[in-house]
Amino acid sequence: MPIIVDKQERRALVLSVAFDLVADRGIDALTFREIAAATACSTSIVSHYFRNKNELLFGVYQLANERARERLEAAFEAGLLLIDCFGEILPISEASKANWRVWIAFWGRAHLEPEYLEERRSAAGHSLELYRQMLIRRGGQGDMLFTARRLIASVAGIALEACFAPDDWTPARMNAVLAAELADLGFAAEA
Repeated sequence: MPIIVDKQERRALVLSVAFDLVADRGIDALTFREIAAATACSTSIVSHYFRNKNELLFGVYQLANERARERLEAAFEAGLLLIDCFGEILPISEASKANWRVWIAFWGRAHLEPEYLEERRSAAGHSLELYRQMLIRRGGQGDMLFTARRLIASVAGIALEACFAPDDWTPARMNAVLAAELADLGFAAEA
């Protein structure tokens, strides 16, 4: 009797392993052979779910966006303070650090490949709206779209600095800078 394989689960496993490999070693180091070895399957099985490396890489980029959004939404729905919600995005936890390594690895492609540019724009739009909704639900008044833009720029700036200078940008420093920005935006109680 043939073994029944959940195709969605297997595809998700391949993507997850590819995500980890990109986070650890970069885009160029990713091969179907490595993924096959890490998932205990053959390269033909990997290629069954992804036509080529570019399709797999694009799936990894989408997964990074999805994971970050899910962590942020879950923290907010759990009732955490805004500073703790955005702490889920900052490169503090191992999961968030991996996300930032993957994003940084892919952002150069957004300038060269329309598919990546569109995904980047779409993810940024979703993030902006999520930030705006979070601020409104926490009592923000006025132009919350502008406030959300300021906050998203702050979170991204803090995170990028922390990725490139982790010894200088400790979790305590990231939180202190973010708390100051939240206070300046009128959310001192949330910092």
